[in-house]
Amino acid sequence: MTTSKRGERHPARPATQATPIAPSSAPHSFEELWERLEEWSALTVTADRRTVLGLDAHPQARTWAAQAWAALGALNSYATAVRDGYSGGFYRFCQVPPSGALAFPIRRLAMAESLPTVRRFGRLFPGPDGGLVEMQAHLKLGTRGTVAPRLYFLDEVTGAGDPSAGYLVVGYLGPHLRNRKTN
Repeated sequence: MTTSKRGERHPARPATQATPIAPSSAPHSFEELWERLEEWSALTVTADRRTVLGLDAHPQARTWAAQAWAALGALNSYATAVRDGYSGGFYRFCQVPPSGALAFPIRRLAMAESLPTVRRFGRLFPGPDGGLVEMQAHLKLGTRGTVAPRLYFLDEVTGAGDPSAGYLVVGYLGPHLRNRKTN
């Protein structure tokens, strides 16, 4: 159960019951996904286009593109909700999504990298001003194989004091990056 600001109790909605994006609306490739990015008005995507489109060379590209679309939908839904007054972070948003929101499964969300991974490999991606910024939070689009795509993002929606002045940046969308478990 959750309690609203007015003290009303409502049943919590688990992330597994988040509103799905209709399969017919999901892109069939990363090229199509890239062409449709403007549909997510609350996001700034600074990821490298060639890296994103390179995912189309893999047999699972269509599945991954649909997962990436769902991930972008959840991030856009979250950023929009924050601008409309939602006060929790992205993890909480996916854990107990507001009514009508698009969430991403918690089991495929990591809000931080391990300290050894950050120290050894870093996670710096292009920010909205062209400089590099650290992004540790990521969504796991694939779970098997060496490619297992990831989407790294920076949540600054509430960072500027005025929620409408903030932004949510997708700085990386591509193959799984090196970590302490890889060579």
